[in-house]
Amino acid sequence: MMNMKSIAIGAALRGSAGLGGGGSDTSGPLGNVDSLIILQRPARNDMGDIFQYTSYIPGARLVKLSPPTANGKLTTICCADQGPDYANIDISSYDISFDAKQIVFSAKLSDSTPYGLFLLTLADGSVVQLPTDPGHDFVNPIFLPGDKILFNTNAVVSNTLTDVNPPQHEDEYERGTTTQMGTMNLDGSDVEYGPRNLSHRTHPSLASDGRIIFTNWDHLGPENQGDLMFINSDMTGLREAFGKEGTAASNSTLKAIEISPGRFVAIGTARDRTLQAGALLDVRLGIPSTDPSTGVLSADSMMSEANASYVLMSPDVPLDNSPSADTIGRYYDAYPLNAGEHPDLLVSWADGPVESGVLSEAGLNANFGIYLYDSSSMERHPILDDPAMWDIFARPLEPRNAPPTTSSQVDNTSNAAQALVGALDVYDSTLHTFSTTPYQPGAKGEVYGVRIMEGFSSEEGFPEMFGTTMFEGHADLGIARVAADGSWIAHVPANVPVHLQAVDIFGMSLFNEPVWFSSRPGESRLCGGCHENRATTTVIQPGLLQAFSIGPTDAMSLVPRANRLSTDAVEADPNADPTTIVGVAWDKAVQPIFDAHCISCHNGTPGPANPSYTITDPVTMTSTTWTFDLTNKPVTMNYGNGMIETYSASYFTMAGPDMEAIERGMLMISGDFKVYMNPEDAHGSIVINKVNPTQLFPAVNASVRAFPGQTPHSVEEGYTELTPTEFYKLILAADMGVNYYSRENNPHGTY
Repeated sequence: MMNMKSIAIGAALRGSAGLGGGGSDTSGPLGNVDSLIILQRPARNDMGDIFQYTSYIPGARLVKLSPPTANGKLTTICCADQGPDYANIDISSYDISFDAKQIVFSAKLSDSTPYGLFLLTLADGSVVQLPTDPGHDFVNPIFLPGDKILFNTNAVVSNTLTDVNPPQHEDEYERGTTTQMGTMNLDGSDVEYGPRNLSHRTHPSLASDGRIIFTNWDHLGPENQGDLMFINSDMTGLREAFGKEGTAASNSTLKAIEISPGRFVAIGTARDRTLQAGALLDVRLGIPSTDPSTGVLSADSMMSEANASYVLMSPDVPLDNSPSADTIGRYYDAYPLNAGEHPDLLVSWADGPVESGVLSEAGLNANFGIYLYDSSSMERHPILDDPAMWDIFARPLEPRNAPPTTSSQVDNTSNAAQALVGALDVYDSTLHTFSTTPYQPGAKGEVYGVRIMEGFSSEEGFPEMFGTTMFEGHADLGIARVAADGSWIAHVPANVPVHLQAVDIFGMSLFNEPVWFSSRPGESRLCGGCHENRATTTVIQPGLLQAFSIGPTDAMSLVPRANRLSTDAVEADPNADPTTIVGVAWDKAVQPIFDAHCISCHNGTPGPANPSYTITDPVTMTSTTWTFDLTNKPVTMNYGNGMIETYSASYFTMAGPDMEAIERGMLMISGDFKVYMNPEDAHGSIVINKVNPTQLFPAVNASVRAFPGQTPHSVEEGYTELTPTEFYKLILAADMGVNYYSRENNPHGTY
């Protein structure tokens, strides 16, 4: 197969001579399109992972290609003629208005300024900078119905009643300040920021039903991927779309654009080292259905993650971050021109390896050009390729219909600091089957309640790692009791990322939802179950949901962020009320348990009570031997690849070494290696199994054990039994990610 980059620019387009060869034939997928708008950015190799947005090299421009052919006329429309202020501009993205008369774009005017938003009027070429916060970046703008703009920004949303000016979250790897959603009027007024995810939200686009589809970084321990989600135009109603239930083709799916209702073209790729480029996906979210009386898409449409599938439209392109081959390359973005079974696409494609590491070693940059892609034959037909520039985001300059404005899920009568979350029936789940054997008369099954946990990251002054397990910071906001019909509701702080665990009467997680979510002030987020079938409609029958009769649990919804932590007295007290434990600081809450009950035997002295294992570097043949030790002595682990960590001996013993560092350094582990405390899995943790907790909820019952028939370690070894509070501290330490740091032992003391 010949290299498509080497084809002459005037090559004829198969089946459409007028498009490729400059003739008068108006047939073909671009036959009725007068012009294309294209963004040209200087080539670069510093994009970071797919969520980063700060790459700046001056010299970008917006151009118009008329007609949209390889020999069409190319005209710069921004910003060569807009004055000296725009001489060093970099443009990262743009969108065309519904009437095709304006373009909104994100641009950075100099190395010392952030990315802001600009409005270009095509009739006279005038550009207006919209008034945005000068201390933050505003990127990925799109037009919304009602003369509004939606964007991503690293400006922070605060809950002004409880959390004044909190820092914006930082992502897990690059430690970039995360981008979230926001909206404004077309003149820049009435700026509103949406609720925060713990990691980035990026690449929004508008669907025909008025919702926004975008890529959400889901990071929660081993969960580390970019999935598609929907949100209403007022940034309420967050809902899964594609990728969270094992439906995705790759680690991350991004830049989704609607082909037809329930169907999107998107880029499938790895999270990092791919210059945000990858394979072409035809994502299908199910069977769209319409109301026969109105012809409007039904609320109970089968479009959902539960029914999602995909068609790989470029099967040779890697879906991970392995180097792509010559003539295969990678795609930066795609725009559908029709909705056939094999749609024609405007694509941006670069030949050969498009992985930042490979390119850096060779001293090269990727060269993205614009092509018409026939997804039936998988042929590319060149339209524009400036070898000095990235030619990306080709869009027809033509009017389009504005979708309807979506409804809001905000109850304006609610407290402006709170959001209401809950479920109709926690036992309704597509990801887990709960036992329906009641733990007590009147209960529906084994679930006692739903634990609600807040997430935070190193933006609050922490070291970059909270421990060796790759989990971010956690705070236990409380357990919402599940009613006899399986329902539960709770008030939670608005604009705060939280995630949920169904827990049993021992306070141990039965199932952990591996996602963060957040809600706007006054928003009501009630789902059907515990990650239930998202294809069904959540219908609440007034008066029939027992959780509403009981009333919502208050999960610290009105407690300021600086106070959402355990007091020193609670951390140190082995008999404190378990429900007052918020964070589990290892040195303050866990270590005293080991000091009181364990270290007389488990003190690092090799022997039957203290097994050992060895970590070996097979290249240097150097090794480190670790012996079971529950004392508080500080230990530094050097993994030999630049990663050095210092924690207590007890923490390294329970959590184990950083397995990502072990894998990255290709180190070997031999001997009696065990992880004694599993992240978010107290039930499966060796240490929890050994101590065999007693029932904690709804009341302590010392005669009921978590593991019936198993002798507790205290009885075997003759030490004093743990208190209910000590049991729960160990359980929370496991179920909240086995972290060393929490707000309660933040070494920098800031919140």
